[in-house]
Amino acid sequence: MNYSISSLFRKTLLSLVTTILLILLCYFWADLTFAFWIDHENFKRFPIFNYATHFVDLIMIWSALYYFYFAWSFSKQRDPREKSWPGLIIANSVSISIFIKDALKAPFGRYWPSTWTNNNPSLIHDHAYGFHWFHQGVIYQSFPSGHTTVALAFLTALWLTYSNRYFRCLGLLVALSIIIGLLANNYHFLGDCVAGAWVGATTAYYIVVASRTFSYSSTRAKSQ
Repeated sequence: MNYSISSLFRKTLLSLVTTILLILLCYFWADLTFAFWIDHENFKRFPIFNYATHFVDLIMIWSALYYFYFAWSFSKQRDPREKSWPGLIIANSVSISIFIKDALKAPFGRYWPSTWTNNNPSLIHDHAYGFHWFHQGVIYQSFPSGHTTVALAFLTALWLTYSNRYFRCLGLLVALSIIIGLLANNYHFLGDCVAGAWVGATTAYYIVVASRTFSYSSTRAKSQ
């Protein structure tokens, strides 16, 4: 993993441009067709898809509990700087990505694909489609997908901090289950999930880089 600022900037810019292009592709050619197809097939009749979206709740609960564990364990260490905290990296990735996705929802103000809360206007129910810039309220919070953001933040941080293939496969399975569940229930457009994936993955990547850079600097300072 290259930690240079210029390399990080290039990777971030390239991934952002690619993501924007994918979102535009989804918005003009895929989101409508896919949402109507999902509604026609009525995948929401299978409860398993809705259950899968609740993996996000487990991730968030685990992150909150980990902070308590970290506070207790940190106080017991003679020199806490010598201990690696991969779980903290994952918890921070999840927490910070939640803050970022919440900050992005109001500027974009996108309607949801279907009506599922407070009689919200939607594509399926009202043929309401599009972005409404800087509109606030739950009816305008489809973009980016918060569940996908959390799922990819968790997966990316887990993938970069643990080499155990079973952990990685479990993280991948959880993330895919969440995204498939969201789409199968028409909770989000495909483009919402693309945006959420970029926010979550990018946030986690930067947190991992920052953590490893800090760890390297601390180790180097101690050796001098």
